[in-house]
Amino acid sequence: MDLTHELTVFVPTVGYPTLAECLDHLRAQDCTFKMQLIERVAPLSAAFQRMLDDCSTPYFAQVDEDMLLYPHAIRTLYERISQSDARVAQYVCALYDVHLDRVIYGLKIYRHEIVRRYPYRDTEGCEWDQVRRFRADGFLDIRVPLQGATRDSESTLGLHGTRWTPQAAYIRFATLERKRRKGNKTHAWVREAALRLCDRFLDDMSEVDFYALMGVLAGSLSNNSTTGREKDYRRYDETPGLRHLDRFVQEVRTGWSEGDPLADKDGAVDVLPPSP
Repeated sequence: MDLTHELTVFVPTVGYPTLAECLDHLRAQDCTFKMQLIERVAPLSAAFQRMLDDCSTPYFAQVDEDMLLYPHAIRTLYERISQSDARVAQYVCALYDVHLDRVIYGLKIYRHEIVRRYPYRDTEGCEWDQVRRFRADGFLDIRVPLQGATRDSESTLGLHGTRWTPQAAYIRFATLERKRRKGNKTHAWVREAALRLCDRFLDDMSEVDFYALMGVLAGSLSNNSTTGREKDYRRYDETPGLRHLDRFVQEVRTGWSEGDPLADKDGAVDVLPPSP
């Protein structure tokens, strides 16, 4: 299917390690389309605004650089929105998040004629800010059902979260928890995810899971009395709590090292008597 006159795929990127894989999966799609990288534009709202400004086709899709799409994903997005009511401004399908082992929202396609009237603003959750404004004018935001969805469900169109750095996990989950606390119902699953991250860390001692869990806690302690600003990759190192968390992890790893070295299994002693 040739969609070069119908659809543009935008890929915002700050050079994350999965970018090359993301582009490989886009080149393997079963249709053709225009594609444009939005490279190192910040804050995130400004990168998204480039989509509205640069699009020259009736529809455009947003594919983040940490998404690995199935071969039919772009065609499916186009078919869903082009066959929908003319008031549908945005159609959202699902991705399987490998890190969380769950299906989440993430892959979006837009009707350019509608959404171009609603510029992105530099506020945390700029996408939801846009959705609220066009909904107020009677336009529609359609999202596939997530209940019961699996990795192989009809509306699950790719993978997400296949590779995380500890710092990226911290920033992601701190942001998700702040959005959840502000009333974003699509992020209600973060409460459940936090408990799972804790259990998984205690079992596997994964640094990424630890940073993700600390991100949830940081988001739960944050001051949510203002709208906040959208993410800016140039300031990731200034994310509240991140530098102190890095220092904490390093101190704990190198501390508490007094005493004689243990031979294998010397510490694995159960001092409780066996149950009768």
